[in-house]
Amino acid sequence: MRLTRIGILIFTAAAVAGPLYTVERYSPISDVISLLGAQNTPNNFIMVAGFLALSIGIIVDGVRQFSKPTVPFIAFGLCMGLAGLVAHRPLSPDVAFSLFAHHTHSALATLAGIFITVGLLWQAARQSLPRPRAIAIALAALCFGLPLCMLAFPGIQGFIQRLMYFLMFIWLWTCYPLTNLTTKEPKATGEPLP
Repeated sequence: MRLTRIGILIFTAAAVAGPLYTVERYSPISDVISLLGAQNTPNNFIMVAGFLALSIGIIVDGVRQFSKPTVPFIAFGLCMGLAGLVAHRPLSPDVAFSLFAHHTHSALATLAGIFITVGLLWQAARQSLPRPRAIAIALAALCFGLPLCMLAFPGIQGFIQRLMYFLMFIWLWTCYPLTNLTTKEPKATGEPLP
């Protein structure tokens, strides 16, 4: 099994089980996944492990089958892992936290979103078939639009984020590393086959 798939399973299990191991006020509808691994939060190591598992899986699979188009996905994986290590502010305003770490987490999460969007657009440009191209373009648009929806609708930002992850994980599960993609055929050279 590809390590990316194992990482997706571990990350998803940690996120789904989150309400069972974190603070009582946590809501999967209104609260983002990063709050499960937040600073000074009970059992935050579980979600941090999820971020690291996803990160390692994506990076290792990308390096194993390295090509230029895998670079944005490897960078995405790296940013996700670092974002997990540099924790979000806690849910409760009464708990002490490092503002620098929180801002660094936010910057890394933003970079992760940029890298996966670039990777998807690159994949769309490589496609020779209309359906995979349209799927990659649609997912890139969602990677841009859904975070804006999270800002516009904070009461359901957790739900929106989970929807975004769900859609991305389906694509990563089926298409990453990039061996399953149908890409443009190389130009014929006119030389006979051996």
